[in-house]
Amino acid sequence: MKSREIASRYATALYDVAVEQESVPAVEGELRDLVEEIAQVEDFQRFLTHPLISRETKIDLVQKAFPEISPAVGNMVGLLIRNRREGYLDLIYDEFLEVRAAAENTARIRVVTATALTNEDRKALKDRLQQALGKSVSLEERVEEGLLAGARIEVEGRTIDVSLRAKLSELRSSLER
Repeated sequence: MKSREIASRYATALYDVAVEQESVPAVEGELRDLVEEIAQVEDFQRFLTHPLISRETKIDLVQKAFPEISPAVGNMVGLLIRNRREGYLDLIYDEFLEVRAAAENTARIRVVTATALTNEDRKALKDRLQQALGKSVSLEERVEEGLLAGARIEVEGRTIDVSLRAKLSELRSSLER
């Protein structure tokens, strides 16, 4: 079982190094790319977490697969492998985003829509959320084809579902009573 507390320690340490090196956006991008690429390659995650594969072999593969990785991220990945915590990488990325948002007084907002937001919609949404929350906003957008219309917005642990699917579900529930 993965522990958020453990992931948070790694993420905080990586964030501190990134701040010291003035490379927070670059480190975040590298970490995101690393997590996404590992998830896209079918057996990469299973290889990394397999207990019978030596740590040296795993570190060697990561270095060859990601030669452009910065020393900060590379050292953290090597440390994870040596400590048999390579399966925490995706959770560490999530925690890194949380640590950064807290340090920079930014709210991370996830927006799921049926179609991509226009620049005007994006700006209007950011402006309203910044005004309501009293801090800057970082939007993470995702298009979900299953939504017919509307949006689902996740704000600081709360979900605001104004999608057509949610409205239809509410209507169905009220009719079934």
